[in-house]
Amino acid sequence: MTRYLFFAYSLAIILITGDLIFAQESQDELSLPTGTMMLAAPAHSKTKMSPVVFPHSTHFQFSCKSCHHEWDKVSPVEGCASSGCHEKLWASPPGSTPLRDRKVKSLTGAYHRVCRECHRNQLEENKKNSMSTSTAPVTCEQCHPASQAAVERSVDALDIPMGTLTLTAPEGTDTKRPPVEFPHGGHFDYACQTCHHEWDGESPVQNCTTADCHDQAEADEKTRNINDPRNSLYFLAAYHKACIECHRDLSKQRTRLEKTGTLDESMLPVHGPLACNECHTDS
Repeated sequence: MTRYLFFAYSLAIILITGDLIFAQESQDELSLPTGTMMLAAPAHSKTKMSPVVFPHSTHFQFSCKSCHHEWDKVSPVEGCASSGCHEKLWASPPGSTPLRDRKVKSLTGAYHRVCRECHRNQLEENKKNSMSTSTAPVTCEQCHPASQAAVERSVDALDIPMGTLTLTAPEGTDTKRPPVEFPHGGHFDYACQTCHHEWDGESPVQNCTTADCHDQAEADEKTRNINDPRNSLYFLAAYHKACIECHRDLSKQRTRLEKTGTLDESMLPVHGPLACNECHTDS
């Protein structure tokens, strides 16, 4: 596997530099494969099963950490079979693995638990809601096809900014507050489509004020109510509804957990700024 193979089930909020609305402060980028890749066993392993055809872009509706659970959102993304991770194809016989190494699960077990269980859960959910039962593969033959001659692989990729972006108002808009410094890499716990709800997972990502998106420069009827459907295209309402509402929800979750006695920071959600002058800083 390459450095970026099998990267993230959706990169939280992907913001590609666009006309005036995004100015990138950090040049750090990550190459995100958007096509179809083959998930194969490590070269040192022996298996009769064919590699798995994995359409990476169809999984961007999930968080990176749905799969890359050890990724720190800064370092290069390693393949699942990297040393110290799921480097063994099969689980060791009972009693043969030292206690300190038992957290290193087999690659087969990791893939089946993450991929197949998610597919099965989705299938059950569809049945429960009387939806189409067509879903991702759940059988051996569906995941490991006998012939892969017709599989179309793609090396397409997008460069994803990992640093801090400056979010500014559309050109010509009269603003009273300074731009917002947005830590893009700090949002990779969330799926791309949390914000980029119209993104197809393959095309270049457009900024939020692209024509026919949230390009309305003024509030409808002179109201700035972010919950008013008439303002769904108003750029300021769209930003506030997506950002501030999420921060407030996380703050409420944190408060509820603290009241129940949960004080371990690793278990408490971290929320972003809540006040105007915390987002729109002069410095």
